[in-house]
Amino acid sequence: MTQDLPFTGVVVVDLSQGIAGPLATMMLAQYGATVIKVEPPGGDWLRAPARVPGGNTGVTVSGNMGKRSICVDLKSERGAEILRRLIAGASVFVESYRPGVIGRLGFSYEDVTTLNPEIVYASVSGFGQSGPHAQRPAMDPVLQAYAGLMAEHGTFLDRPHRLITIPVDLTAALFTFSALSVALYGKRSHGKGAYLDLNLLQAAAWLDLHALHERLLHDGRLAPQPTIYGNYRTADGEIFLAALNETEWARVRAALGDDNRLVADRFRPYGALRAPEPHTGASAELRALVAELLLGGTTAEWVERFNAHRIMCAPVNDSLTFLRDPHVEQLGLFEHLTQPGLDTPVPIPGLPGPVPIPEGSPRSVSPLAGADTADVLAEHGFAAAEIEELLAAGVVVSFADSAAVAAE
Repeated sequence: MTQDLPFTGVVVVDLSQGIAGPLATMMLAQYGATVIKVEPPGGDWLRAPARVPGGNTGVTVSGNMGKRSICVDLKSERGAEILRRLIAGASVFVESYRPGVIGRLGFSYEDVTTLNPEIVYASVSGFGQSGPHAQRPAMDPVLQAYAGLMAEHGTFLDRPHRLITIPVDLTAALFTFSALSVALYGKRSHGKGAYLDLNLLQAAAWLDLHALHERLLHDGRLAPQPTIYGNYRTADGEIFLAALNETEWARVRAALGDDNRLVADRFRPYGALRAPEPHTGASAELRALVAELLLGGTTAEWVERFNAHRIMCAPVNDSLTFLRDPHVEQLGLFEHLTQPGLDTPVPIPGLPGPVPIPEGSPRSVSPLAGADTADVLAEHGFAAAEIEELLAAGVVVSFADSAAVAAE
């Protein structure tokens, strides 16, 4: 164990699929843990769009870097025995089945702690393990809708709107990683495992908390926004611009060239113009005037001018423009990592702390489904002949060979 890789020696048996659970266990792997991803015979369902069976996609790369993959039919007794052997030597067990399913497979918390009493066991679900909605199928957009995120995001648009950046999944992954880290810290302190009920709904509640508090404090409305606070078109694109108070508004006026129209009496004081979206009256008039002025220059010109006046702004980039931005490149924010089954290196941002992900290192590679099946089985006491028999019977599967053939 080192300061950079504090989870060295921690063994994780990861049955989670999708995004939240796999991303959380990927982070454990990046900080030193040995993560064995146990996939069904067809591979994680997120592999479905891959070019070859069991192959990688962008999402499976970010969710599985640094892991080892084994495909096992847990509905068979021989497959269940394989999982029991893995659990016996593990520190952490993670699953993301619909509540109750893992128990029917014989691996509930009670079942697993019988095999390994000190294990940290995490269940990652949509709505939690109990309650009237526990059995509902769930994914990020479902929770965005249910928790109010779509409606609140749509307040400034025409109608409720889905954020395609999967904020609920990503936040749930961070919460799961945090909870697992805390449980492992506690285990080192007192030697006991824990059961963690983690769910996307909790993540969605935190993401919606700001809007919820605003509505509670303003009789069901969102708090009034500053007049100049939002996106504006420029001669060649769009820019976000914010002036939160009189001081910042004075800087914006200076950057806009001290146009006399901006200091009309009806626009004073600036703070009194606040109004809920959509702005009305003098507030709407001032926004229209600023919008007119911004059309007179390019995004780059305005960003340079506003930055010189210490004004909060940013170009409205798409994700590719952000990736190629000189500042992002100079920071080395992304590593471009070569992956099995993909022709193009995949950009991955670094994780917090001094833990680079060097190209070609074990932590940089996302395995094909079942790529480590034979090796993992051998390490857990299965003889070569027995492994061949299990592969032939379909109890375990590896797609590594088929992917290699497809690449030739």
